[in-house]
Amino acid sequence: MAERRKKATRLTVSIDDDDYAVLNAIAARSDVSLSWVIRQAIHRFIQEHSAHPELPLTLAGQGNKREGSKG
Repeated sequence: MAERRKKATRLTVSIDDDDYAVLNAIAARSDVSLSWVIRQAIHRFIQEHSAHPELPLTLAGQGNKREGSKG
């Protein structure tokens, strides 16, 4: 019997235009979909950070402020 895919959850995110353009270029160069590139990036991020979930995650230029936090 064919292997069944895991149920997927749809996620909507907003990214800036420059990041979107770079991700599209990566996908085109690799002849894969933009969705595949994003899934791979998320998978790698989870692998890298799941071993140390207590570490604060900050984006370059964002300091310690997390999206949705006050202050």
